[in-house]
Amino acid sequence: MSEFYDFVLEDLDLRNKLILDAAVGAGKATYFWAKRIYEQGGTSKIISIDNDLPQVWKEKIETRLREYGKYVELKEADIFDLSFLKDESVDIVNCDNTIVFLNPKPLRLLLALKEFERVLKPGGYLIISSEIPIEDLNNPENEGQWRGWNLAKAIYCLKGENWSSEPWPEEVKFALKLIGFAVYTEKTFPQRKNLKYQDCMKEWKEVMLKNIEKIPWDSSKDALIKNVNEVYKKVKKDGYLMNPALYVLKCRKCSKL
Repeated sequence: MSEFYDFVLEDLDLRNKLILDAAVGAGKATYFWAKRIYEQGGTSKIISIDNDLPQVWKEKIETRLREYGKYVELKEADIFDLSFLKDESVDIVNCDNTIVFLNPKPLRLLLALKEFERVLKPGGYLIISSEIPIEDLNNPENEGQWRGWNLAKAIYCLKGENWSSEPWPEEVKFALKLIGFAVYTEKTFPQRKNLKYQDCMKEWKEVMLKNIEKIPWDSSKDALIKNVNEVYKKVKKDGYLMNPALYVLKCRKCSKL
């Protein structure tokens, strides 16, 4: 298990627990949580949700989970509306690298945090991880990631949509305090080079080109396509993608601290 997930899971008792994974994404976090459930006796269940979970994506996640899939229920659901869960019915909520996609609309982020607070039992755990914005452009190693990330933001903006915005840890801690959570431990993991970038960048390129076609101004499309191809070629030439630093905030619902 990676150092990151070692820290996320190190103090958690995963016996006879109901865990909400919000959101599942590609299923990486779900795999490590399900594996730890197995290691602790296999008596817990994870409900892994995403607002867009087509069958082909479910099958990919199930393949990744392998024998640990029996502890996981994959469910298409909106992170802002967890009405399928009763008040105070969940022991742990894991929110792994999801809030970057909520932060462009801060009040929506607060709505999601409030739903987490509603479904968690008194004293329940909320584990949040997210990326720290890359700002040091004097370091050429950051260029590929920075250009790709911000180009994606621009493309979605030209479609009239918001894509992502990386919140700083202090901002998230302030929001958590407003809702009724207390952070009891935290850790930051430094930037690292991702040498297995190929699938990630291939998917990024496909998604960006598909979204460029939806932009209503034809005059902008050629320049954007050119930039997408340039970023893709640069990362391929560099031989790595610089992953941003990550932070983890481990919290508890305040009522029984």
